[in-house]
Amino acid sequence: MRIRLWLSAFALLAVLAAGQARADDRSLVVIFGPTGEKTGELAVHSVAGTLHNWLKIDGASVELRRGSYDVQQLTGNMPPKDLEQVLRDAALGARETGLSRVLNALDTATYGLARRPGKRLLLVVLESPTPEALASVKGGPEAIRSQLSHMIDFCRSNSVNVVVMDPSPPGSAETFAPLQNLATATGGELVRDPKTLDHDVLIVAPIESSAPASAPPAPAAAPTAAAAPSPSGLPVHTRFIRTQSLRTKSAVTDMGPMSGLLMVECPLSALEFQTDDRAGKFSAQARISETVRNAEGKVVWQARKDIAIKEPLKKLRLRRAGNLYLMRELQLPAGQYTIEGTVDDVISGKSGSASEPLHANDSLPGLALSDALFVRKLDESSDRFDADQVLSFNQKEPLAPLLDPVFPADQDFDLQVYFIIYPDLNGGKPEMSLEIMHDGHAVARSTLIFNDEVRFTGDSSTMGAKTEQKHEFPYLATLLKASFEAGKYEARITVRQGRTTVTRVVPFRIAGH
Repeated sequence: MRIRLWLSAFALLAVLAAGQARADDRSLVVIFGPTGEKTGELAVHSVAGTLHNWLKIDGASVELRRGSYDVQQLTGNMPPKDLEQVLRDAALGARETGLSRVLNALDTATYGLARRPGKRLLLVVLESPTPEALASVKGGPEAIRSQLSHMIDFCRSNSVNVVVMDPSPPGSAETFAPLQNLATATGGELVRDPKTLDHDVLIVAPIESSAPASAPPAPAAAPTAAAAPSPSGLPVHTRFIRTQSLRTKSAVTDMGPMSGLLMVECPLSALEFQTDDRAGKFSAQARISETVRNAEGKVVWQARKDIAIKEPLKKLRLRRAGNLYLMRELQLPAGQYTIEGTVDDVISGKSGSASEPLHANDSLPGLALSDALFVRKLDESSDRFDADQVLSFNQKEPLAPLLDPVFPADQDFDLQVYFIIYPDLNGGKPEMSLEIMHDGHAVARSTLIFNDEVRFTGDSSTMGAKTEQKHEFPYLATLLKASFEAGKYEARITVRQGRTTVTRVVPFRIAGH
C-alpha cells in the first residue's frame, strides 16, 4: 500500500507540473549495465513507469545510452509498451557488456549532462559487479575506484545527481561501495528495491509547482558557485591538461604522479596599452599567476611571470588581436585540488581570475590519452606565449590553445583538436575517431589515421644519429571547412588499442550572428 501511494504521488505531481507550465528544464539519462534475467525484467518495468511519469513533466527529456555513442532519445508520445520494449532490448544487450564499457558510458554521459540546462539526473541500472568482473577491468578494483572518484568530483562540481539501481535479489551482498558513493556523494540515491524507484527519483528531483500569482516574489537564492567577473574585470580562462610521464615496461614503475600542463589565457585586447607618439612605441605590462591548492586550501604549487611588451606603434593592431598565455608543466600526486589562474594589468590596475576543481589520479600502465583541447596556429606577432614547452604536431609550427573555444555560426572554419597518445608499446596500432556531438547526436564523424609506428623496430642509429623509442605521439585532429548552426557542441576523441578504449571530450560553442 505504501508503494502504491508513492507511485500515485509522482504521477499526480507530474500531471500538475504539466498543467502549471513551469519552465524548468530537466534531463534524465539512462544506462543499463549487466543484470540477471529476472532482476533485469523487474528493473525494466520499474524504469519504464518512472520514465513515463518523468516525460509528463513540462521541459523534461530522456536519453537512453547503449555504450558511449549509441544514443536514443525517448519521447512522451511513445506507447508504454514500446517504451518498455526499448528498455528491455537495452537491458538484454547490457548483460554481455563488460564493466569497462559501462564505466566509459557513464563518464561520457556525465560530460554531456553537465552542459544541459536545469535539473540533471543520471540513472544507471546494474547489479553489483562480481569479483571476476572487477578483476576483468584493467587495473582492477583500484582503477575502478579511481575512475568513479573522479566521476563523483565532476558530478558534484556540475550538479549532476546519480541514481544507482542495483536490483540484486534480497539477501545478496551489499552494493560495491564505490557505486554506493557515486549515488550518495552526488546527491542521488542508491535503489535496491525497483518498486521504490519513482519515490527515490522524486526525492532527488522534486517537482516544484508555480507559486500563486498573489504570492510575493521569493527572495533570490544565494549563489552556490563563484560569481562571474564583473564587466570591468579581465576575461581569464585556466585549464589543466593531463599528460603522461615517461613510460617503462614495468607495471609497477609505470604508476606514478599525474603529469600535466597548467594553462592561463587572457586576450591582449583586455589590457590597457600606453602609447608614446613621440617615440613611436606602445607598451603593456601584466603579471600572470598560476596556483594549485589541495583539498584543505593550502597552496602546494605556484608560478608567476611578469610580462612586458614594448614595440613600435605599427604592431599595436596585431598585438591587440592576440592572446596572452602562461603554460607550466607540473606533477601532482593523486588527490583533490583547485587550480587558479590570475592576470593583473599593471597599468590599469584591473585583474581577472578563474578557477576549476581538479582530481589527480596516479598514472597507470597501458594505453593512455592526454586531455584534448582546441588549438590554432600560434602567431608570435600577435600572441605572447610563455611556456616550458611548445605544443606542436610533427615538429611543425607551434600551436596556441583555445581554452574558451567559440566559432562563428554558418561560416567555414578549420576545427583543430590536439591531444597526445601514450600507447601500450606491446600493442598494435591505435584506431582513432573524431565525433562532433550536438544535443546528444553526432553531427559529424571522421576516422583519424595513426601514421606512426608504435614500437621502433629499426636500427638503433641512422647516419650516426641514435633513434630512441618514442613513448608519446602528439596528434592534431582536423576538420577542414567545418560549419555548424549556433549552439553548444562537443568534440569527442576516441582511441582504441586492443581491448582498451579511451575517450576524451572537449566542449565548444558556435555563436550566432
